Amino acid sequence: MAAGKRKAPAGCYWRGDTLWGRVTVNGRKVRWSLETDDPGVAKARREAGRKRLVADKHGDAQRSFAEAYDAWDKQIEAAVGPRTADRYRCSLEQIAPWLDGKMLPDVNGRLIAEIIRGRQAASVTNATIKRDLGALSSVMKFCMLQDWREDNPVLAKLALVPERRDPIVLPLDRDIDLVVSRAPAGVANMIRAAIKTGAREDELLRATRESIDHLRHQMTIVGKRNKLRVIDLVPFDAHTFLSALPAYLDSNWLFWHGTGERYSGASFAGNFHRLVKQTAAWAEKNEIRFEPFRFHDLRHKHAVDFLKDGYGTIHDLQGRLGHTSVKTTEIYTTFLTTEERQTALFGRPGAQKGTQRKGVRLAKRP
Repeated sequence: MAAGKRKAPAGCYWRGDTLWGRVTVNGRKVRWSLETDDPGVAKARREAGRKRLVADKHGDAQRSFAEAYDAWDKQIEAAVGPRTADRYRCSLEQIAPWLDGKMLPDVNGRLIAEIIRGRQAASVTNATIKRDLGALSSVMKFCMLQDWREDNPVLAKLALVPERRDPIVLPLDRDIDLVVSRAPAGVANMIRAAIKTGAREDELLRATRESIDHLRHQMTIVGKRNKLRVIDLVPFDAHTFLSALPAYLDSNWLFWHGTGERYSGASFAGNFHRLVKQTAAWAEKNEIRFEPFRFHDLRHKHAVDFLKDGYGTIHDLQGRLGHTSVKTTEIYTTFLTTEERQTALFGRPGAQKGTQRKGVRLAKRP
């Protein structure tokens, strides 16, 4: 670079005393004069030219993210299944404030970084951020298949989000009670059921009245990858609670709203997130202590209470939660006293497996 010349902006270079722009569109390198020697002006002109070239490549008008989302949404269930599609929709709803009104070229590395910072500022876990970006990546991959854009800017940023598992924080009874008191009936019932059964949000949403075996006081759950597991409803008197849930004529869903409709994963997650957020705002205004929590934290609370109350060993809990490895379940022993931990790992001395709680023998199932 000749003396006296300032550094050329990214995507620009000097040719003589004039700055030129360069960009690659569909594998074709394009260069043109920006007719200026001012790097600031050159940067703006180069970006404007890049957008024109992309628009020419992808049709008369650039597509908005909203248009791309609508097209993606029509085919995603056939590609990944309804459960994963619902999870994607839920994630995209959470990051919608960053995507509303954006054109596809605006979804770039800078915007992805803003989404990550914004979600981190809201104390969202790394795992949730990665799920959000995974959903956005699905949309970008679809756009590439449609030849609407050249790249997927999500992948590079997704790889940079730490894999670290965020520490488990158990919600307090007072905070759960406050949320329940402000929740619609269907959402309140889901919260109570999660505490009593340890089932995941989507597992409860898929439960029907046939899921419950009233004779044996058991519940069949459809877990991850559609694997079935059966859990005992004796702990926490879960059977009594689930049996008393209101039914809607002509609807078989255990948890429903409106005129018997099943909650979708996206709508329920959005409703729960807003409920907790509104509860936090109300508590702050009324000078009431409140710690926000996630729906999944109710599963953690169930697991710890199950062990503390002596309903079974860590292996019983593993099967109850549907964990592939007991190592995953053992994380809950960090919340136990030394005595409680010994009982969780090895059972009560002389007790028959699965038949004692706090020294009281439970009736065996027929």
